[in-house]
Amino acid sequence: MQLPPFAQRLKDKRVAIPTGLASLFLIIFLLTAAPDTAAIATSDVKSGEFAVSITVTGEIRATNSKTLVTPRTRFGNLQIVFLVPEGMTVKEGDAVVRFATTEVDKNIADKESEFSTLQADFEKLKADQESQMSDLDAGLKNAELAFEQAKLQVEKMKFEAEVLRKDAEINKEKSRISFEQSEKKIASRKIIDHSEQQKILLKIKQVKSDLTRARTDKEQLTLKAPLPGLVVYEMNWSTSRKISVGDSPWPGMSIVSLPDLSLMQVVSSVNEVDVSKVKKGQKAKVKLDAFPERDFLATVNSVGTIGQQRDRNNPIKTFEVVLDIEGMDPVLKPGMTTSNEVVMETIPDAIFVTLESVFEKDGKVLVYKMNGSSPEPQTVEVGAKNGNFVVIKEGLKAGEKVTLRDPTLKENATKDSGPKEAAL
Repeated sequence: MQLPPFAQRLKDKRVAIPTGLASLFLIIFLLTAAPDTAAIATSDVKSGEFAVSITVTGEIRATNSKTLVTPRTRFGNLQIVFLVPEGMTVKEGDAVVRFATTEVDKNIADKESEFSTLQADFEKLKADQESQMSDLDAGLKNAELAFEQAKLQVEKMKFEAEVLRKDAEINKEKSRISFEQSEKKIASRKIIDHSEQQKILLKIKQVKSDLTRARTDKEQLTLKAPLPGLVVYEMNWSTSRKISVGDSPWPGMSIVSLPDLSLMQVVSSVNEVDVSKVKKGQKAKVKLDAFPERDFLATVNSVGTIGQQRDRNNPIKTFEVVLDIEGMDPVLKPGMTTSNEVVMETIPDAIFVTLESVFEKDGKVLVYKMNGSSPEPQTVEVGAKNGNFVVIKEGLKAGEKVTLRDPTLKENATKDSGPKEAAL
């Protein structure tokens, strides 16, 4: 019996629906039963020189750096009136910081005036003394002449009357006394003049010393660069900001540091587990976080001997390692953060793979090696490693491909359900 067209369509649908479901179930089964190999990323097994290294973070600083501090003077609080802009490069001898000189300038002016007055007083004193000494010299000459004449007169009176001889003797004695008194006056005057001169010369010396000291104080109020370097302002802890014009820092307070950019270092911290492997003289590669495309060669300069606990909640200690950067580059600035690969050993002709391709299962270390388009588990013996790769002593050859994840797991499955990445 021929069914109506509408009924025939319903019948056809009843048959088609079960058939479509069966096809869908078959596709799902095939997808879930086979390993997910099409989407698995792979990596080549590499060969060549292998660098055994550790990677640590660090910060750039200048090998040589000088700090300019507030001078100690006799003029109380000092105020900054000039600062070279931060970040500017200065030459040796350039003025970097200036303090107000009002008080010291007044002191210098006062001392200069006092010095000039004392010098004038000294010149006047010498002129007066020379005039007085000239008069005394003239008196001495007159007294000496009178004495000589009196002695001659006594000689003439040898054959004169006794009265006349006595008068001549008396006159001679008076002349002698007058002459000796004139000599004593001159000697006494010289002593007095010398004493008066010494008093004023002592004052001049003291004022001259004060003036020299004041001028030195003024020179100290200009801080000059002792070496070429980059100007870096220090913190003013009383204001909780960097030093600036108008501040009045206390004596000895750090104002500006001048790192010498011709020699740069990296200060880094190495975990106590790895520090025994780091030795002075080992080579390193420094990468700037700000310029990741730039690499700089460096050498280990020193390894700290005292560990520091960086976090009180973490008992692991770190040790300071200083790297000397080779050469000079204007891009290097103090305070830049870096990533540093310290090479502790190099292995020639090594076979190595990425760390992500090595797994651990049932106590065995393995990789999944590609056999055509299918990954197969391969037990391997591993050796030295660095931050990205691990040496394969046995189990692989250069040029083979290994998977970068466990192909027995779904990409979104947890690793707890299968092999785990090896803890190398």
